[in-house]
This record gives sequence, structure tokens and C-alpha cells, in this order.
Amino acid sequence: MPLRGGRAQVLAAPAAWVVALLVVALATALAVVVPAAVAATADDAVRAQAAAAGTGADTVVTAPFPEDPSGTVRREAGAADDTRALAADLAGRLPGPLAGAVGTPVAAAGTRDLPLTLPAPVAVALGPTELRLTWVARAGGAAVTWTAGAAPGVAAADGEVQAGLAAPVAAALGVGPGDRLAARTPDGVDVDVVVSGVFTADDPTDPVWVRTPRLLGPATRGSGAALRTAVAALLSDDALPDARVAAGPLTRTVTFPAAPGGLTAPGADAVARAVTEVRAAPVVLGVSPLPRVDSRLGDLLDAATATLDAARAQAAVLVAAVGLATALVLLLAAAALVGRRGRVLGLSRARGGSLPGLATALLVEGGVLTVAGAGAGLLLGIVLAPGPVPWGAAAAGVLPVALAGVLALPVLGVRAADAATGGRRVPLDARARTRARRETRLRRGAVDLAVVLLAVGAVLALRSRGVPGGLLAVAAPALAVLAGAVLVARVQPALTGALLGPARRSRGAVPLLAAAGARSTAVLAPVALTAVVALAVTVVCLGTTARAGQVEASWTAVGADAAVTADPLPDLDLPDLDLAGAPGVDLAVPARVAEGVQLSTAAGGARTRVVVVDPGAYAELVGSTPLPDVAGLEGLEGLGDRALVTPDVGGDGTVLLDGQAVRFTVAGTLPPGPTTVLLPPAAVPADLAAPDVLWLTGPGAAAAAATVPGGTVELRADRLAAVADAPLPRGLAVLGAVAAGVLLDLGVLAVVLGGVAGARRRRATSGVLRTLGLGERQARAVTLLELLPGVLATAVPGALLGVAVAALVSGPLGLRLLTGQATDPALAVPWWLPVLLVPPLLAVGVTVLAEARARRRVPLGTVLREP
Repeated sequence: MPLRGGRAQVLAAPAAWVVALLVVALATALAVVVPAAVAATADDAVRAQAAAAGTGADTVVTAPFPEDPSGTVRREAGAADDTRALAADLAGRLPGPLAGAVGTPVAAAGTRDLPLTLPAPVAVALGPTELRLTWVARAGGAAVTWTAGAAPGVAAADGEVQAGLAAPVAAALGVGPGDRLAARTPDGVDVDVVVSGVFTADDPTDPVWVRTPRLLGPATRGSGAALRTAVAALLSDDALPDARVAAGPLTRTVTFPAAPGGLTAPGADAVARAVTEVRAAPVVLGVSPLPRVDSRLGDLLDAATATLDAARAQAAVLVAAVGLATALVLLLAAAALVGRRGRVLGLSRARGGSLPGLATALLVEGGVLTVAGAGAGLLLGIVLAPGPVPWGAAAAGVLPVALAGVLALPVLGVRAADAATGGRRVPLDARARTRARRETRLRRGAVDLAVVLLAVGAVLALRSRGVPGGLLAVAAPALAVLAGAVLVARVQPALTGALLGPARRSRGAVPLLAAAGARSTAVLAPVALTAVVALAVTVVCLGTTARAGQVEASWTAVGADAAVTADPLPDLDLPDLDLAGAPGVDLAVPARVAEGVQLSTAAGGARTRVVVVDPGAYAELVGSTPLPDVAGLEGLEGLGDRALVTPDVGGDGTVLLDGQAVRFTVAGTLPPGPTTVLLPPAAVPADLAAPDVLWLTGPGAAAAAATVPGGTVELRADRLAAVADAPLPRGLAVLGAVAAGVLLDLGVLAVVLGGVAGARRRRATSGVLRTLGLGERQARAVTLLELLPGVLATAVPGALLGVAVAALVSGPLGLRLLTGQATDPALAVPWWLPVLLVPPLLAVGVTVLAEARARRRVPLGTVLREP
């Protein structure tokens, strides 16, 4: 067992050994940092999704007041205290995981909407107006300041209720303290509402007011005949019992706002299960009468978990890509070391050294290399990790690299030692030699077929199961690249050998010598370079696709560079509001957009988004922006009941738009996305077609949108930044850029190490040719033309292979979950992709110059005496 000479052998050729050590360290550090980065951003991602949902993440418990057995409604003086006690009791009865994920409960009780009878001028200005009497309470919050009058008190007569109004509501209704509002219940019972005072909220951002916005200001929508207004009045503890008697049954709710700070990624599943449990069986709350629980928190957390799974899968794909590239480069480095030690290994074997002994010695050296590199990588990874390291995920990335580092040198070294002392016997019989060559080809084909079948199975598993498909699905891109690289390596000798024919017809010696040297049956170097380039291209294409998907999602969500929402939208024909002619504005398209509209079709009922827009203007908007193309817009011109719908609508039907049924006939299909019905203005009554959204395009869209009075502006750039800067997309973008950079570096090393494998042969050939008159410039040209075809014949197919693999896996990897799209984004190939081939080509030039410099340092006689 030749262990004593190991140190001297390493010092004699340290370059490849050091390269292998650095590669192991770098791959190990990346395998530690990537899952730690995803884990560190996972909690932030879940919390950000809950925070972005706002009130949509609330858990609302609707608990009716206990009914009197006699059927009469009595004045219960303790109704407010009972509701506060109910809120406190419910907070203690929620399932443990859910209790830790919600904040302080907000108790509320309110009447049904009560139509108001207003003076003619006010009625014209506000349209039909409805009033809701509301009582709210939250521990330590909902403080108000009474700027006029006082808080509501006990009613002085039956059918009377005292209530306070916010200053904007009082101004809109034209009332003050002491005035009365005539209301009527849906049952036809008159209610006399006495305005006790006018108030302002001490903190308008308090969760109480956020969830009851009508208390702080009137909600007006529509225009003309479709103008509607809704307001709310504030009840006190004393006035709540009067409202219950005078205005009929009250709706009592306890709202638990989501507390993003109490959410974690590991606990998201438990919280979602708790929400499902309490919604399905509200009896666990121990409240009578049986309450109803409404919450979308579970759905939001399930969506967040799916996004996390996609992010983890994409991060694992990056680690697997770097791991495969590292293993191939380690094999090349081991081949370079074995090539430098070929004579030593042969002599050791000839002097009686056993193959197990040589294998053990090389295994020890590989173990030392791997332990040193992996140890350094682990320390570096722990230092760079942004949080605790999930060692299970890290080990899945470190172990394959460590295994390759340990086994590469002994496997190749034993094979070289065996070949140096005779290797496999060659039969003398020609037919036996033919049969042996056929068997060799069959074995090689069987190995290639096994790799291809494994890759096909992995890709099918990924495409059928998606990201939860396990390790095989996660490794699918890397295995597909490896299979393609093996096939390219089998074809590459034929491509380089095709140069020999033209070279023979040339008059100079350089083309012939280069073409003869380019012919090679080596497999490892072409496989490594093809795979590394393909993996780098795959990573780049996936990152570019994700970014393009985010841009497309921002266009779909906003509809233009800027969208202004105002109901009603100001008259755009006014001279001082000529937005279409504003500087930097290309288009200004008004539309009416209604969310959550009831849809009825033959397939059943659902909620949909209704868009009423001029088909010609919308076609111009779609044609001048990256919005998805919409076919059939021209068919809506001048037609009454035609509509374009998303594929999930199913067929003709009816939408209930502002209480009016509008029938439609499907004339075309919109791109897949949220359920949408697009109607021309002629398909709906004139008062329902009044626009409330204005889409603006062009560099001046944001400035023009800000000039619309009373409008809410949403900018596409802000929407894009919100999605791109979210924790998971931003983290994966950074990790993808780092992985692509590492892969490019490994590609350069693959070129250099592949060139090292034939350096001794080229130096010996050059020495002989130099004695025959070959100049130094010609020698450099021979080396360049010998190496360049092989690199091009592998790097270019590798780039094409990377694009094909990215197209196969981009959908199953769930990129849409990180882009905010309803469908998988289309593959985006960057125009600058050929730039990725520059580093390997530059590495060829560096190799040529390095070999030329090395030739000048070695005397010609020494070169000629080398075996």
C-alpha cells in the first residue's frame, strides 16, 4: 500500500489537487447556503402573504344573539357587555395553532342596511342611500373624539335610536347633532335615528375602522341613475339595545385579524388544519346558538405552503445542478492527476503493487481531499448562511459531492494502473476481436440507454407529480442534462472527425495536424463540458422565465402602466382633464370593472369579474402592450349581448350587475386567468356602463393618473416591484445568479482540465515537429485548432440542450406560484444567451497560451526523451 509517497505526489502536481479541493469546498458551501436561505425567507414569505391579504385573512365568527323563547325582542341592557364577553370567551376557545396566529378580536354588532328618506337635494347628490347602525369594540382601541354633540345615549321613545356620525358622513347627509334621519327596515318598520353627535377617529388605521370603513366616510359608487351611497352610524353601549329592538335582528360578529408575526412556515399546515376544523365543526367553540365561522386564512396558508414547496424545489434544482457539475469536474481533475501519475502507477503495479492496495492509497488521498474541501465548505456555508441550516436538506446536496470527491481518484487510478500493466487481453483471432468490440459497444450502449431511461423517468415524474414528486423529480433537470450530454459525447467524435477530410486537402501542415489531434474518443471531457454549459443555460432560462412571468403578471393585474379607479370616473371630455393628450400618455381607455359579480350558467353559479369596455379601444390597448392577445374583440363591435369569457365560464349565462340581470352569449374566449366576462357597452344598460376605471399607457401615465380627482392610482411598476421584491422570488433570483456564476466557472475549469488531459501528448508531438521545422506560431495554431472544434462541438449543443431542458421543466417546477400568474409562464430565452459560451472559448485561448509558455521553459531534448 504505497502511502508514503502520497505527499510527494501531491506536491509534484498540486494544481489539479487544489482545484478539486476548491471545487468541493465551493459546492459544499452552496449546498449549505441555499436551503438555509430558503428556510430563512420562508417565515417572511408566509407572513408577507398574510399581511398582503389584509382583511381577507380574517377569521370571522358570526354568533347570533340568543332568541327569546316567547318570540318577542326585548331590550337587553347588557348586550354590549355580553358581546365583549363572547369575544373574550371565543379567543380562549380557538384551537391552539389558530389562537397563536390571530390578534386581538374585534367585536361588532350591526343592523341590516336601512334605506334612508333624504331631502331632495341630498337624495339627488347621493342617490339611493342606505344606513347601517353599527356597534364596534376592541380592547384598547377604537377611540373617538366627539367634535360636536355627545356619544349616543338611551332612546327617549320606542322606535328611536341614538347614533353618532363621522364628520364626512354628517357633511354628506347635511345633518348635525339633534337632527333626525328617517330610516326603514326591509320589513317596512320605520326607524327614527337621532344624531347624537359628530366624531373623528383618533386612529383611522385602527383595525376596527379598517374593517368597517363606512363608519368613517360614505361609500359612493356609480353615476347617474346607477348612483348609490352607503353610510354607517356608530352606536354606543347604551344605544345598542335600542337598535336591536327598533331595527330588527342584529348581526353579531367577532373578527380575529391575522397576526402575521405569529405565523411560521413549519406551523402553517397546523394553522390551516385548525381553520378547517373550526369551520367544519364550529361546535368546538362551545357557543350557543351555533355560530358560523368564515375564514380564508387556511386557503391563504395552503397557497403559501404551495409557494414554499415550489421555492424549495427550485432551490433543490440549483443544488442538484451545481452538484452534478461539481462531480463531473472532480472526475476531470482526478483524470488529470492520474494522467500526471500514469508512469508512477504503472511502475508501482509492475513492482508488485496490488490493485486493492493502490485503491486504498488513492482512497485515503481522495478522503483527505474531500474532508478538507467539505470541511472548509461547511465552515464557509455556516458563516454565509442567513439563518439556521436545515441539515437534512444540506446533507442531500453535500453527500453526492463528497462521494464523487472520495471515489473519483481511486476509480480512475486503479483503471489506469491496470491498463499500464497489460490491461484487458486482446484475442489474436480476428473474429474474436470483432466480437469483443461488439460486446464493448453493446455494454456502452446499455449504459447510455440506462442513463437516458433514468432521465426520461425523472422528467415524467416531475411533469406528472410536480414539485412534490420527491428526489427523483427534483433531480430531473440534472439527469436530463446528463443524458443529453452523454448522447452529445457519442456524436462529438464524428463532428470533429469530419474536419479531417478538408484538412487533408489543405496545403499547409497546420490544418492537418490540428484535425488529426482533434480526433478523440474521450468521453469524460465532452460530457462534462456539455453538461456544465447546459446546466448554466437551464438555470439562466429559468431565472429569465420567472422575471418575464412577473412582468406579464403585472400587466395582467393592472391592465396598463397605470390604472385609476374612481366611482364615478370624472368626465374625461373636460378640457382640463384631457388625459389622452397629456404628455407621455399613449392611450387612455375607460372601462367599468366589477369584482365578485354573481354568474349563472348552465353549469351552475359562481363569482366572476365583469369588464365593460369599448372593444375597439381595448383591442388597441392589447395590441400596443404586452397584455395577452384577445381574439374576437372585433366581433363585439355593434353587437348587444355578445361577450368574451375565460375558459372556466363554460357557456352562455347571466351576470347580476348592480342588481340587474344581464344576459350574454359567448362570442369568444379570453386568455386563461381569473373568471372574467368581458362585455361591450351595448350589452348592458347605460347606467351600468358608466366607467369607473381608466387604463393609461406610456411613460407619462403615472403623472397623468395622479391628476384624476378622487381617484385611486395603481401603478404597474409598483405591482411588479412588490412581486419581484417579495422574500422568496428575490431570494431565488439571487441564488440563481450565484448558481449560474458558479456553473460558468466550472465550465471554464472543465475546458482547462480537459485540455490538460492531452497536454503531454501535444507537447511530445510539438517537440518532434519542432525538430522538423514547425515554428512556435504554427505550434500555437495547431493547439488552438485542435482544442477549439471539440469545445464548440460540445458547448453549442450544450446550450441548445439547456434550452430544451428548461422548456421541459419550467412548468412543473411551479414558476407561476412565484410570478403571481394564473397559468405557467412561457419559456423566455434571453437574447444574450450566446454570451455564456464566451468563458469556455476564452479558456481555450488561455490554455493555448499556457501550453506555449510551458513549451518555452522545457528544453527540446527533455521533451524528446519523455516516454
